[in-house]
Amino acid sequence: MLKVYYFSPTGGTLQVAQHLGDRLGALLGAEVEYHSYTLPREREELPQLEAGDVVVWATPVYAGRIPNKTLDYVRRALRADGNPAVALVTFGNRAYDNALAELVGLMEEGGMKPVGAAAMVTRHAFSDTLGAGRPNGEDLAALDRFATQVAEKLLTHDSKLLTVSVPGEAHPERYYTPLKTNNAPAGFLKAKPSCNSALCTRCGECMEVCPMGSIGAEDGMPTFDGVCIKCQACRRSCPASAIAFTDSEYLSHVAMIERTFAVPKRPEFYVAETTHSI
Repeated sequence: MLKVYYFSPTGGTLQVAQHLGDRLGALLGAEVEYHSYTLPREREELPQLEAGDVVVWATPVYAGRIPNKTLDYVRRALRADGNPAVALVTFGNRAYDNALAELVGLMEEGGMKPVGAAAMVTRHAFSDTLGAGRPNGEDLAALDRFATQVAEKLLTHDSKLLTVSVPGEAHPERYYTPLKTNNAPAGFLKAKPSCNSALCTRCGECMEVCPMGSIGAEDGMPTFDGVCIKCQACRRSCPASAIAFTDSEYLSHVAMIERTFAVPKRPEFYVAETTHSI
C-alpha cells in the first residue's frame, strides 16, 4: 500500500502529492490512499501504518521550514518500523531552505527509511504572480522521472538502500525572516485577514477551510480571532473575493518577494544511494 499524507491549505501541495502518488503507485503496482492533515479534525488521529506500506509525506514550506503549527503533529505522526518513505515539500519560488532536511530528519527519527526527497515549485500562497502556473509540464515531467528512480530503487534494492541525503539542517532553530522592500524585517506575525461586509455573502466557506479552525462568525460575518498562519486558504476560497490581508508590513513583504524572486526556480530531487558489498 502507498499512503500519501499532505497539508495543503490552498491546493498546491495536494496537486503535486497526488501527481507523485498516482505515478509512484502505478510504477509499484500498489494501491494508493490519500490522507489530508490540513484541517483540525483531520489531525485528531495519527496515521496507521502496516508493514510493507510506503509513505509519501507532503508539506508546503513556511518561512523555510515545516509550518510550525503542524510541526508537533508531523513529529508524532512520522512513526514507523523501517517503512520506506518519500519526503516532498513545495515552495513558492523563493527557497525551501531547511524544510526538506527537517522532514527527512523527522522521518529518520521516527523509524522510517527516507529513500527519496523532492522540492517542487508551486504558486506562492501570498502572491498571484510568484510561481504562477507552477508546477508546469516540465516540472511534472521531472517529477515523473523522480518517481521512476524511486520505484526502481524500491523494487530492486530494498534493504540495501541508504537514507537519502539532502541539503540543509535537520534540526534548524530558526525560521526565515521575512523582509520588506527596504530589506528591513517585516513584522506581520500577528496580522490577520479582514472581510468586506459589502461583498461577503455569508456562505461560511472561509470557516470550513481554515487549517487552524480560527474563523468564527458574528451575524453570519466571519470573525478572525484565533491563530492565523497566513496560509491564505480563507482568501483564496472566498467566492466573493471579500477577504484580504491589508497589513502594511505584510504587503511590503509580498512586494519584496515578487520583485526579488521572479526568476523561475527549478525543482530539486534526491534519491538514496545503494550500499555495496566489499
